[in-house]
Amino acid sequence: MKRLIGMKSQDPLSIIQEVKRLEIVTRGAVDTLLKGAYKSTFRGQGLEFHQVREYFPEDDIRAIDWNVTARLNSPFVKTFVEEREMQMVLAVDLSASLWYGTGAMSKRETALRLCATLAFAAVQHQDRVGLFLFTDRAEFWLPPRRGKAGSMRVLRELIQFKPKGKKTDYKPAFKTLSQVLKRRTVLVLVSDFTETVPPDLAGSLAIRHDLVAAVLQDPMEKNLKLPARVAVRDPETGKVGYLSSGSIKAFRKADEFREKQLSVLVNQGADRLDVTAGENVALALMKFFKKRIERRGRR
Repeated sequence: MKRLIGMKSQDPLSIIQEVKRLEIVTRGAVDTLLKGAYKSTFRGQGLEFHQVREYFPEDDIRAIDWNVTARLNSPFVKTFVEEREMQMVLAVDLSASLWYGTGAMSKRETALRLCATLAFAAVQHQDRVGLFLFTDRAEFWLPPRRGKAGSMRVLRELIQFKPKGKKTDYKPAFKTLSQVLKRRTVLVLVSDFTETVPPDLAGSLAIRHDLVAAVLQDPMEKNLKLPARVAVRDPETGKVGYLSSGSIKAFRKADEFREKQLSVLVNQGADRLDVTAGENVALALMKFFKKRIERRGRR
């Protein structure tokens, strides 16, 4: 499949500076907080052959290597180790609603920090990192690559890319991901989940991949208090409206809708990672890792 192309900015110096800034603000978290948790949470893709050794009575007879056993006239078994190499794809919603923010940081800036933290954590563990950008269409695809250069490329594209679409539609994004992901992948879906999630396509991705729904919310969306009448512009339609204390019902309905869409993903097998715009993304990841490791231990 050809790489999907979109519009890009033309200021390479500012892009390089922004990538370096992201590396600086996330480096400490990757080196300390996430070092062990990342590896414990995201495992490899299965088992790979290690060696053949003599059979012991407690061994599973299904592991016997019959070719070696016949050749040496003594039972031998195959042993395996966990395949550690993994690939991660950051699938990021770039619709206009992610530019929204009532605090010091927009959802988009928070998404950048989240993606940077995960990308640099992947580098430390020699994992491959790729990038998929979408709005109401599939906008851009960068196949997973290993090493710091690959992660830097992911961040450069994420910073400089200018999407053609303004709204969100998960259907074309999920269809494209199903086509381009040929092997099992940790698929981190970064969005504010304000549109309908197609359950059949979500289920297909969750079965084939390790799907994580990273939910971005603005602080005001979580704390529905409006002290006065406030003028706002819908980032996706451009329409201007006014919010007041009476708008809280509309916010609650929108929140209920979001929760329904997320329940679709969770019911299909996805894990949920909640991130509030402006919060320390490393702490949000640590909470997520802890819950996931605990849940895995109860199985």
